[in-house]
Amino acid sequence: MQVKQCEFCRVPYQSHGQRLCAECTLKLDQDFIEIREYLYDNEGAGIEEVSEATGVSRKSILFLLKEERLLVGDENGNANAILTCEVCKKPIHTGRMCAGCKKEVLSALQESVGPSTIPIRRAPEREPIEEKPLRGVAKLQLKK
Repeated sequence: MQVKQCEFCRVPYQSHGQRLCAECTLKLDQDFIEIREYLYDNEGAGIEEVSEATGVSRKSILFLLKEERLLVGDENGNANAILTCEVCKKPIHTGRMCAGCKKEVLSALQESVGPSTIPIRRAPEREPIEEKPLRGVAKLQLKK
């Protein structure tokens, strides 16, 4: 067991391998359920609308987007500037990297480790999520 800093609230906690403290894990799961229920009835609602209607903070919504539990885009399905790839800075719908950068990183990892081992998925060190003003009309979707 080790002491880590929660990626969401930045408070130290005793970890058994998880990235979030127990309180934030529970809170984000409850927030996701609230968002999911709202989006079932209001498909394509914007981030601000979802936040106001559900009481879920924009910080939680952005965290869920980066964790690939939600998607964001406009009416035409285009990604907008709310999320950008952390490597090449292209607009993306969900997560932290675009598909091309993910493929390059995975390929580089597989080359360095070799084909005979099973790749281990480890989360990179992450910066805290900042509250930034949102631009444009971002429509949330559930990830399928």
